[in-house]
Amino acid sequence: MQIKNRKTNNKGITLIALVITIIVLLILAGVAIATLTGDNGVLTKAAKAKQETQKATEDELRRLTMLKAISNIENTTYTETNGDKATIPAGFAVSQVEGENTVQNGLVIIDANGNEFVWIPVPTAISDTEANGTTNKAMAINLGTEENPQYRGLLYDFTDTDSTVRSGCTTTTSSYREPAYLTDSSTGDVSSYNTVGITEASLQNDYNDMIKSVYLNNGFYVARYEMSLDANKNAQSKKNVTSTDASQADTNMWYGLYNKAKNYALKTDTTKNVVSSMIWGSQYDAMMNWMHKDSNVNVNSKTPVAGTSKNTTRITGGPNEGETESKDILKNVYDLLGNSREWTLEAYNSSYRLSRGGSYGDSGSPASRVGSNPDDTNDSGGGRLALYIK
Repeated sequence: MQIKNRKTNNKGITLIALVITIIVLLILAGVAIATLTGDNGVLTKAAKAKQETQKATEDELRRLTMLKAISNIENTTYTETNGDKATIPAGFAVSQVEGENTVQNGLVIIDANGNEFVWIPVPTAISDTEANGTTNKAMAINLGTEENPQYRGLLYDFTDTDSTVRSGCTTTTSSYREPAYLTDSSTGDVSSYNTVGITEASLQNDYNDMIKSVYLNNGFYVARYEMSLDANKNAQSKKNVTSTDASQADTNMWYGLYNKAKNYALKTDTTKNVVSSMIWGSQYDAMMNWMHKDSNVNVNSKTPVAGTSKNTTRITGGPNEGETESKDILKNVYDLLGNSREWTLEAYNSSYRLSRGGSYGDSGSPASRVGSNPDDTNDSGGGRLALYIK
């Protein structure tokens, strides 16, 4: 019997085998993607580890800066490689964190207790006329003499492209002005709500001293974060704490916030070379004018940095719900869009103090103004510390 040889072609595969192979590959790909991504994925864990490492590094650099601040016993001049300068007061040191040690980006200093402030450069502190203020963006003019100065604040209105001095702001009777003593007998400085000893003379003297310091040092400092209170109910400028407001018992009304701000620099010897206060309106406008030089900053918009939304949090330097980091930051200064509106020393007519910026429930721009009676205890009104160098 003759047996014929049969040849079998094993080079091809059936359609079923091909489908099974594709399904297996898809399953393996899905497992690989799930392993790499997702909440417990390799890439997610790696990103979180990187963030945690970066935060730990920054925290350590801040602690080192705090230790250095203790040893700084006199005022010094900080000079960058590009020639920009800032006066560093005794009891403070320049932050060692990357991106926080240049004047252009917002020079951050830290005190021994971890409070952070940002240098606001002011090339021209005093203008010879109100009209020239619009050109040189000065903070004040002198209506007195060289021997007996009587400085009046230059207050600005902001547009997308420029800022101009508000007409008539330097007269003692104008609607918007500073320094200003409120003569309304019901809620102003002559009323019983003034429990902190404010007088017309004290306001003028404080303003004169501030302007002189800005002139001599070419700048001043603002708190990096909105004002909050520490465990001892003292004013502070720190991240990730709840900002204080006029509804709280310890900071009741504008006068309570004013008093807390005034006492920041008085509570310890380490800050004896600076004077603190609630921010003046002309200081706030100087900050806005400095930020306005950056073409990426629009201080008259609800979104001063492209893509930034209204800040709805009450946590200083904190992100809105659903976000991982705060977008409410301009030149290393946080909270201008949110938390609380920031009371200033600027006045309107005989009974109002002005607040600036936005709050957790109000999408006003950083440059916006709102006038309210200083006895107002609304929880949308808070404050920001400002420092000038003795």
